[in-house]
Amino acid sequence: MVHELENNHQDLLHWVDTLANEIERDAIQNDREGDFVKKQVIFLQKKGLTKLTTPVEFGGSGASLATMMLAIERLAGTDASTALVIGWHLGLIYAIRETGAWPEEDFYELCTQTVSGAALINACATEPATGSTSRGGVPNTTALPTQGGYVMNGEKNWATGSPSLSHILITAFLPDENMIGEFLVREGMPGLRHMHAWDSMSLRGYGSDTLVFEDFKLPASALMDKYPIKGVGKRNGAGGGWLLHIPAMHLGIAMAARNYTIDYASQYQPDSLQAPISTLATVRQHIGRLEAMLIPARHYLYEVAVRYDRLPLERRENLSHEIQLAKHLVTNTAIKAVDQAMRIAGGHSLLRHAPLERYYRDVRAGVYNPSMDDITLQELADHALKERLARRPKQE
Repeated sequence: MVHELENNHQDLLHWVDTLANEIERDAIQNDREGDFVKKQVIFLQKKGLTKLTTPVEFGGSGASLATMMLAIERLAGTDASTALVIGWHLGLIYAIRETGAWPEEDFYELCTQTVSGAALINACATEPATGSTSRGGVPNTTALPTQGGYVMNGEKNWATGSPSLSHILITAFLPDENMIGEFLVREGMPGLRHMHAWDSMSLRGYGSDTLVFEDFKLPASALMDKYPIKGVGKRNGAGGGWLLHIPAMHLGIAMAARNYTIDYASQYQPDSLQAPISTLATVRQHIGRLEAMLIPARHYLYEVAVRYDRLPLERRENLSHEIQLAKHLVTNTAIKAVDQAMRIAGGHSLLRHAPLERYYRDVRAGVYNPSMDDITLQELADHALKERLARRPKQE
């Protein structure tokens, strides 16, 4: 299935590879300095990559989930930080497009600005005190009704891509209604403050800063959605397939580590050998183990994505447990695969001029993106128990 997808998207993949090669040098520098990948984001906006999932009728390419994931995977092999920033943007537009979660005029504005290269969106829900809302926490950020709109107070951290975001989805507690609201915030609104506090060992360039809201005034039209506490918003109401851009990105890191290591093993020949180390049985065993990790994980990831694309919207929720499993399987496999690649390259993998140490740091971030491993395993257990219960013969 993966090869069929790739064969059908050769032009896209060649284009993404060309774009990725253009930003490679900056990616290395951003990682060294811990600087945000602003230059790369602007470049990809100008080149049109950010309109990949924008509907065709609004000037975009209308890409499927699987197509989007292929692009993110390839981009991540060169610059994982940029791939994650672009992945959130593409994924959110895909989700809103498929679910019709927004009023048409707001979505049209976002799409037309995306096509012109002026828009970048992400959703920011995590807070210092509550952590990820995927664990059911109620946001400390509040939105209180006022004349003509709302007043928001609070802060959000892990706001990926925040230095370049033009549109930001913010979750806030609505005390008067005991509901969660999701608000569309536009960069430049008075009262929004950025705290540039991002300093991480992984994905050092993706600018996950903190956003602070102090008596931040929003018009009533900024409320895009509201739902019960521990409920699910409209854009996540179809199984959350759009989040598969996350494992696709981490798979891209692991594939880059795999490719680099195989090239290294095929070329490195110490004085003690008459041929490169790839001829050694032990090294070939390590390469075989690497392939045995990545091939099934990659196939499963894209199988789930293709099935999701083919299902009608109302049936996609049935795949939610497999979507979570795909993320769990791929991100954890990617971590193991990069470690395996480093074992093949030996001490060379620790050198800063070699990319393996960057891949090793970046790939570890996968387990901290939604959905979390423990939640996924609980969901899988619930699904298995319900399935078996439904199959039991009814007692007389």
